[in-house]
Amino acid sequence: MRLLTLARLVTAEGRGARGRLAGMAGTVAVGVALLLLLLGAFDGLASRTERSTWTSLNYGVSTRVDGPAAAPGDDTVLATSVPDFFKGRTITRVGIAATPASTVVVPGIGRPPAAGTYYASSAMIALIDANPGDELGARYGTRAGVIDDAALAGPDSLVIVTGAAPGDLNAMFGIWSVTKFRGSAYPSIGYRTVAIIGAIAVLIPVLILVGIVTRLGAAARAERFAALRLIGATPRRVADIAAAEIGATSLAGALAGVVLAWLLIPVAARVDVGDGRFFRADLTVGPIVVVIVVAGVVAVATAVAWWRTVRAGIGPLGVTRERSERRPAALGVLPLLAGVALMLSATIAALLHSPLPGASMILIAGFVLISLGLITSGPVLTSWVARIAARGARGTAGVIAMNRIQRHPRATFRAVSGLVAAVFMVSVFSAAITTVAGEPARAEGPDRLPLSTLIADLGTRPAEAAAAPAAASRVARTAGVTVAAIAYFDPQEGVVLAASDAARLGLPVPGGASHVHVTSDYFNGGPPVVAAASAPETTPAMLVVATDGTTGSIERARTAVLGSGLRLALPPVTRAERTTSALLTSANHYADLANLGILVATVISAVSLAVSTIAAVLDRKRVFGLLRLMGMPVSTVRRVILAEAALPLATVFALCVGLGFLVAWCILVGLTEGRRTVSWPHPSYYLALAASLLLAAAAVVGTFRTARKNTGVAVTRFE
Repeated sequence: MRLLTLARLVTAEGRGARGRLAGMAGTVAVGVALLLLLLGAFDGLASRTERSTWTSLNYGVSTRVDGPAAAPGDDTVLATSVPDFFKGRTITRVGIAATPASTVVVPGIGRPPAAGTYYASSAMIALIDANPGDELGARYGTRAGVIDDAALAGPDSLVIVTGAAPGDLNAMFGIWSVTKFRGSAYPSIGYRTVAIIGAIAVLIPVLILVGIVTRLGAAARAERFAALRLIGATPRRVADIAAAEIGATSLAGALAGVVLAWLLIPVAARVDVGDGRFFRADLTVGPIVVVIVVAGVVAVATAVAWWRTVRAGIGPLGVTRERSERRPAALGVLPLLAGVALMLSATIAALLHSPLPGASMILIAGFVLISLGLITSGPVLTSWVARIAARGARGTAGVIAMNRIQRHPRATFRAVSGLVAAVFMVSVFSAAITTVAGEPARAEGPDRLPLSTLIADLGTRPAEAAAAPAAASRVARTAGVTVAAIAYFDPQEGVVLAASDAARLGLPVPGGASHVHVTSDYFNGGPPVVAAASAPETTPAMLVVATDGTTGSIERARTAVLGSGLRLALPPVTRAERTTSALLTSANHYADLANLGILVATVISAVSLAVSTIAAVLDRKRVFGLLRLMGMPVSTVRRVILAEAALPLATVFALCVGLGFLVAWCILVGLTEGRRTVSWPHPSYYLALAASLLLAAAAVVGTFRTARKNTGVAVTRFE
């Protein structure tokens, strides 16, 4: 009861105290909401990947088989998985051949579809219904049902499962005999490693923010604690009161954060990552996780408040003199050096093609050590630089700021630690994005193959070659198709076309030639290299379909090719799609996540800097008040605050950028044995850095009003 009464006394400071408590609770709420969303997203990425990778076929109980000699059984099905395209979008198409009595369960469907029927995702059905049948729907047969969300990555997934006879499955795509379909939460060690590192990278700024916010209240209430000591409260009782107040405030903020996270889930679910948006359930964490997060945040905030109050040594007359910190030891740099050594050792071993056992865990440990090492080494480096800068300081603001930094390097660096972490994380994410191959320029011109031309690589057997011209003629009769030509294998590199077909495709034809040889590079956008050729072999190599360039004509032609009866080695794609599909790797999906991480880290860093700077001002309002009482203008106080924020950031700015690129290089090279690396960052990286600095400047400038309000003559009334 006495503790409750004393707590009421501490909080009875009027609007200012209530505003600080509300600010603390609000910041904790934001931190907890982001933490819950990040935990949900991390688990959701694994869940959506596990749900959707069953279409790859190789993660289940399956074996690769020879198509013509294979047949399904009651406990097995034959399946192929191929990409399809429609208006620039990629469709995952799974073909299944099964017996009528098959017991194999297809994810999201149940019994395998009968031949000539299909099941599709909701987004795929909407796409089919929104377009003419001869452009899309005719490719798949009769609709039999909808694929359940439990087998899809997200609401935007374009997935279709078609039933087929065993002979209709194309062995060129790879036929699998499947007993059980199954996905994988992490298709590779690299995928898991990058996901864990990404989660840690975004989590660290959030934890820094929650840690910083507890200082805001303790500094401003030092005088009230001194009053409690004056009326007989023991130091232990004062620390208990401070802990109870922070605990109650952080509990209220944490509970508000849970509600805020729940409200933000529909918004976060609309973020397009890799395969599309999330299902809302993917971002929802379980009640046990919520309880652990809330309890952990409250426990940490309470313990930190208690410990800081005990260490403050508040006496009956308050903290009358600001005590200097112990000079930070050089040992604070060791975690940083250890992390760099770990990451470089794993990377060098990978480059030598002798990867270390547990290399992924070594990289994760190195990343964590470097991240923490930046925080522990910051005060050390700041102290060294401040001693050097103090020798050259001339102005009043510079002398005061440099000497204060020397006396309190930890507190000074703590104010910018959130921004330091953000610059490091932004550099890591931005450098990692550079591994995604930029889309090469698609050459266009009157002598180049038009981007709208469909190319279908054929796997026609010699016995089926005679039917190829008739199939091409049927495709040629499709509305919007101008040319449908068969290109035949050439013993040399390239293909052979009939002279008439080459002329209709716009190729130069040597005079008197009945056939022409064309290099393969032409079909990938290269210049035409044409020479007269003799009659070709009888084995077709590809079907080249030119259209009038409209989207409808391209899709009608694609549907006609798929239904022509030709044995395809690859799905029909335009030259533009052939280039784009080669870039659709997991690295592209990580690029989306990296951009999201850059945004989160930048915003949190600005909030952290504003909160910590305000806390520092409130903590020293008596000192600043005395300086103003002696005649120091407010503008000088502002310059002191600005210098104290700028020096520690400038000290480690280049280090953060350099380490960020080093870490990204180590991760990419170490996980791929040198197959991937980093390059010069995109201009957006420099914009992100500029945005971080501008937000930081805005956060510091935003504290000037607090400095003016809390450093007036009134704060020295007790002198």
